[in-house]
Amino acid sequence: MAQGLMELTNRLKEEARREAEAELARSREEAERLTAEFRKETEEEIAALRAEYQRRAEEEKRRIISQAEMEARLQVLGAKQDLIHAAFEQALAALLQLPVEEKRRLYQDLLLSAVEEGTETIAVAAAEKVLWTEIIASTNRQLASEGRRGMLNLSAEPAEINGGFLLKSSTYEINASLEKLVADLEERYYPEVAGILFN
Repeated sequence: MAQGLMELTNRLKEEARREAEAELARSREEAERLTAEFRKETEEEIAALRAEYQRRAEEEKRRIISQAEMEARLQVLGAKQDLIHAAFEQALAALLQLPVEEKRRLYQDLLLSAVEEGTETIAVAAAEKVLWTEIIASTNRQLASEGRRGMLNLSAEPAEINGGFLLKSSTYEINASLEKLVADLEERYYPEVAGILFN
C-alpha cells in the first residue's frame, strides 16, 4: 500500500509536472505571439508616424517655399513699383526745370483749358508768382479777344505746390498742380509704363 501510494504520488507529480510544462509552453507561445503582435503593431505605428511626420515635413517645406516665393514676388513688385514711381518723379522734376518760355506756354494752355467763367482765382507756388502774373494778364487778354470774360485774378495766398496752379471759382475747384497732373498720369499709364520697363 505504501508503495501504491508512492506510485500514485509519483504519477500525480509527473502528471502535474507535464501539465505545468505544457502550461509553461503555452504561456511561452502566447508570450511570443503577443510579443510578435506587439512588435508588428509598434513597427506599423512607427511607420505610420514616420509617414505622418514626413508628410508634415513636406507640407511645411512646401508652405515655407511658397511663402518665400510670395515674399520674393512682393519684393520684386515693390521694386518695380518704386522704379515706375521714380520715372514719374523724374518727369515731374523735368517739368519743374522746363525753360521759362516752355513753362509759360504749358501753363497758359493748361489754364485756358481749365477756365470756364473767366473770373476764377488762381493760386500758385510762391516761387512762380512773377511768371504767373504775366500768364494771367496774357490769358485775360486772350479770353477777352475770344469774347469771354477775362477777369482771372492771382490769389494773394501762395499755394502749397511746386508748380502749376489751383483754380478756384464759387462753384468748382481744379487742382492743376504739376504734382497732381503727374500723379494722374502715373495712375492712368502705370500698366503701359510697367510693360515698357519690364517686358
